[in-house]
Amino acid sequence: MFDIAQLKPEHFETLIGSNLPIVDSDFSFTIRTVERLKSPSPRSEPFTLSLTAPPNTRGIQGIYHLRHPQLGVLEVFLVPTAPVDGQPQFEAVFN
Repeated sequence: MFDIAQLKPEHFETLIGSNLPIVDSDFSFTIRTVERLKSPSPRSEPFTLSLTAPPNTRGIQGIYHLRHPQLGVLEVFLVPTAPVDGQPQFEAVFN
């Protein structure tokens, strides 16, 4: 498994609009935005990753195993946020 401490915004920016499948599930998230953060974080490039869930799905805060096309399986802590255009949203903060 890829070490998420090594993740950078570039790992996702070229994938905006693409799907990240949830391992062992028929569902996937769509990458909506990648936002670079200004933070005193020890991470060299802190960022947020916003994901859209399939319509009419519900999810909970927790660790999701996502399959990245180049990096393989990533364990990512996701938090549900407010829906956008009626679709469920999730966010991960890497700082």
